[in-house]
Amino acid sequence: MKHKTKLLSLILAAVTILTAVSLASCTPEDPSVLDLTTLETEYITEGTLAVEPQSNPFISISASPVTVSVTEKATTLTQTLTATIIPVTAANKEVDWSVAWADTANTRNVTDYLTVTPKSSGSTTATVACFKPFEGNIIITVTTRDSGFWAQCVVDYVGKPTDMVFTTNLTPSANGYHLAPEGSYTFNVALTNPLGTVGEQFNNIEVDVSAVGSVILGYREYYTATATEKWFDASDVTVELKTLTDKFISVSYNNGVLTVNTLGAIEDYYESMERIDGGRTRAYKNQFRSYVNDCYFTVTLTEKTSGLSKTIKIHFDNTAVASISLDHDRMSF
Repeated sequence: MKHKTKLLSLILAAVTILTAVSLASCTPEDPSVLDLTTLETEYITEGTLAVEPQSNPFISISASPVTVSVTEKATTLTQTLTATIIPVTAANKEVDWSVAWADTANTRNVTDYLTVTPKSSGSTTATVACFKPFEGNIIITVTTRDSGFWAQCVVDYVGKPTDMVFTTNLTPSANGYHLAPEGSYTFNVALTNPLGTVGEQFNNIEVDVSAVGSVILGYREYYTATATEKWFDASDVTVELKTLTDKFISVSYNNGVLTVNTLGAIEDYYESMERIDGGRTRAYKNQFRSYVNDCYFTVTLTEKTSGLSKTIKIHFDNTAVASISLDHDRMSF
């Protein structure tokens, strides 16, 4: 009976150890090209089954946001990876770190792509550095020097974009692009990241257009017989330009190209016009009267998979060039 009780204690201790160890998600809070995700782990408990569970060091891993460093020789992405030893009363919290290809048949030097460097010998904090894109997975393993508990984090290069670049034959000013009120403009759009390789899955781009600023609209009558006009001040209303966005601008995105169409000058806007007094008077309802503040449009592109977005400002400028063409597209001599 005594032997059965001892055996049962060993089994219960083993179950407690295996269920008490948890591996926290290694996914960083900020989007980046270095994607750390949880890997299901088998725990080594050799030689520890007879030890009381509360005296065993358990491990979990957490990651920090990505940092980019650029030198003359290379661009490096780094994150801080932290191992937490449980319980806090564990006498020896020293650990060792290592990296290896998940595919053991991969003969490439793993440290050419990824390294893990502890803050000091035995430290539970380490810096993970990614030097260039790679295929497959790299596994980071942290192991306690006491009892040999271990946890792992799998690293894969997904190529998340970190910037969106617009190229066009227009030259932006400090406050955005200045476009003629009636014209069609195109912008080439490219996703980039510090290591130069963006994953093909990051191609779900949506476009949105809005406006900033307010205008005053009013009621005006124009008398054709005398070529005079009259504004009725009591009818003035202040309107946010974003409520009229579709009257002035439309946008579309397709296969890496953003198209912006400007539909008319803000100063020329009115809601409706009717003739009164037998046609001698033209009555304009909610016609543009003045600006309240600076008015411009915003065009925002968002890559939905990564969450990356970029916004450009569009100002209407009556003096801006709308287009250019030649009378011949080919000549011969």
